[in-house]
Amino acid sequence: MKSITKIFLILGLLAFIFVAFAPSSSVASVNLESDGYTEAEAKLIEEKGEKFTFQTEVNKLMNIIINSLYSKKEIFLRELISNASDALDKIRFLALTNPDLLGEGEQSHLDIHIKIDKANNVLHITDRGIGMTKEELVRNLGTIAQSGTKEFIKKVSDSAESSNLIGQFGVGFYSLFLVADSVVVTSKSNDDDQYVWTSDSQSSYTIAKDPKGNTLGRGTRISLHIKEDSKEFLDQQVIKQLVKKYSQFINFPIYLYVSEEVEIPKEEQPITEEKEETEETTTTTEDEETTEDPTQEEEEKKTKTVYKWEELNDSKPLWMKAAKDVTKEEYTEFFRSLSKTQDTPITYSHFKTEGDTEFRSILYIPENPPSNMFDLDAAGSGLKLFVRRVFITDNLKDLVPNWLRFLVGVIDSDDLPLNVSREMLQQNKILEAIKKKVIGKFISMVKELSEDEDKTKYNEFFKKFGSSMKLGAIEDQANKKRLTKYLLFPSSKEELTSFAGYVERMKEGQDQIYFITGKSKDSVEASPLIEQAIKRGYEVLFMVDPIDEYLVPQLDKYDDKFKFTNLARSGVKFSEDKEEEDQRKQTAEEYKPLLSYLKKTLSDKLEKVVISKILADSPSILVSNSWGVTANQERIMKAQAHQSNTNPQFNSKKIMEINPSHPLIKQLLNRLNEFGEEDETIKVSAHVLYETSALTAGYSIDNPTNFADFIYKLMMINGESLAQTNFETVKNENSGPSVSFGGDDDEQPDFQQPPVHDEL
Repeated sequence: MKSITKIFLILGLLAFIFVAFAPSSSVASVNLESDGYTEAEAKLIEEKGEKFTFQTEVNKLMNIIINSLYSKKEIFLRELISNASDALDKIRFLALTNPDLLGEGEQSHLDIHIKIDKANNVLHITDRGIGMTKEELVRNLGTIAQSGTKEFIKKVSDSAESSNLIGQFGVGFYSLFLVADSVVVTSKSNDDDQYVWTSDSQSSYTIAKDPKGNTLGRGTRISLHIKEDSKEFLDQQVIKQLVKKYSQFINFPIYLYVSEEVEIPKEEQPITEEKEETEETTTTTEDEETTEDPTQEEEEKKTKTVYKWEELNDSKPLWMKAAKDVTKEEYTEFFRSLSKTQDTPITYSHFKTEGDTEFRSILYIPENPPSNMFDLDAAGSGLKLFVRRVFITDNLKDLVPNWLRFLVGVIDSDDLPLNVSREMLQQNKILEAIKKKVIGKFISMVKELSEDEDKTKYNEFFKKFGSSMKLGAIEDQANKKRLTKYLLFPSSKEELTSFAGYVERMKEGQDQIYFITGKSKDSVEASPLIEQAIKRGYEVLFMVDPIDEYLVPQLDKYDDKFKFTNLARSGVKFSEDKEEEDQRKQTAEEYKPLLSYLKKTLSDKLEKVVISKILADSPSILVSNSWGVTANQERIMKAQAHQSNTNPQFNSKKIMEINPSHPLIKQLLNRLNEFGEEDETIKVSAHVLYETSALTAGYSIDNPTNFADFIYKLMMINGESLAQTNFETVKNENSGPSVSFGGDDDEQPDFQQPPVHDEL
């Protein structure tokens, strides 16, 4: 029983194969008369033609193409022109050893012609390439090229983003069914007669010998019968735009048969009898003023329609030339055509890579950053990817890292598959090699700019693109050290300086790079946090770019030697001799009552209170501990839409540092010792001291109303002293603003607190 079942299964399989691939005299319904065939010739093709059934996978493929694969129908033209270019490349290669293959006259010209037949809704694309024999028509158009059919179908079925998968498997031809109901392919190979291949994208296709004979000489003509909803592709302006967009750098000339209206010269215009009669009977008198109607001359103008072949890709790819053969003006004009601006690039690099990965490229650093430089979801970038001079995409996020999105230029690879999806490129080793080369070339361009004796150009570049380079140092661990070399920051001694420049100016024995972060250079220059560092002669870097807060934790040490020290965090140390160290310990012991009182009174806000090492002229300041949020970090985080003021990070306790040499701190200690902890003035002063410390450090205060009430109380308590106070803002050379309490500039008078009012 089992053997009988096997026999039936085998017979059924053989029957299926016979039905699927056996020729038949019945043909697909294609209007051949609109392709220039007479009714008799079309009938002959139908009678003599052999019918073939598409592979099952091809049917599935065409269904996928038509319904889901391509997001843009216009891709079909790119695919067909690319196929035509490949056919021309093949015959050119064979002709290197056998020139007779090219033929003579027009047939020897390697080019592509596109002709629009609006009357019949047909678009013709003709090449003088290698052509196809009957067997090649079956193999190339009736089956999916090469192997991998099932893999392709599987990838399309499994892929969430299936657009542009086509070319890797050699099936771009079928994209024509996006815009065409049916297609007629006429092809002539040097090895066979001229054949006609027809299909209506259903389950079958027909092949017949062309009854017209050899009309092509050699090559292939594809005639697309355009669908009703795709008639825009019968517009010559649309075709021009698409060729310019996708195929302007194809190696072979592409011609379009265009029509235009031209004015007929007057001497060629026929003179009608009516016009002659009118001219004879027209009279004028001397008394009449004759005026010419400006519209009359226009009405007399006659035009005629002329047709000609217009070359669409006369722009030759600049990157294919040797760099020595291209002028600076040509590079600038090419940049302007890519960027669609009239800017002049800051610098550029024209190079070719060889070895495992070969590609040509021209990269530009633009004069101005694009408006979408930090928009990671932007639709495109300034870099265009070509494969064998065919434009593929400018929206490939994996072509360069996010921090290099501002680059403008072209990358042309001969190794990548013609059409690729983002998913494939993520797994493509060639793309990864291209990315590494591009990053390396960019760093080389930056190096050359930075080494120029005139630093103005590099400084201007960095002001515009420095944030992107800092992002690169954060994200690109492989190139972090190389990029860090060229980072610039304003400082207390230089408008802009590199880390190397800072190290060169270090004091003897200094092993730390001091920096402060903030909103602007002006704000950090006036910050009390830098007072002591400036007074001791240390240079302080001003990190005022928001990204700097995220950059420094990634750097750790510069050149593996010099630690970065944030003056807005606790634990700052300066080199001290034995005498200074002993004096500090003695001062800490003397101010222990005030330190304890402030810590106890402000325990809900402060982690601890210490004698400051960073203040010189200000009474007090707030700093963060080593893991807490600095004032600048808090400002940046609060500015982000998803952050809330209730974030626990914002409520972490701070460290208060007080300056024992300041008269206000001295007076508070004296008052505490004299009147004790219950003194109302001490209580109010402690809260005001905290709030002012927070404000000068850059933190926001919790309750501005309470702060205002404390100020009012102090004004009432100190009414008499306020009248004597000089509130001129004095900006010392190396410190922030301070308040002068009258007297000589060289000495500070004792600040005597009046007694507490009874009502308080």
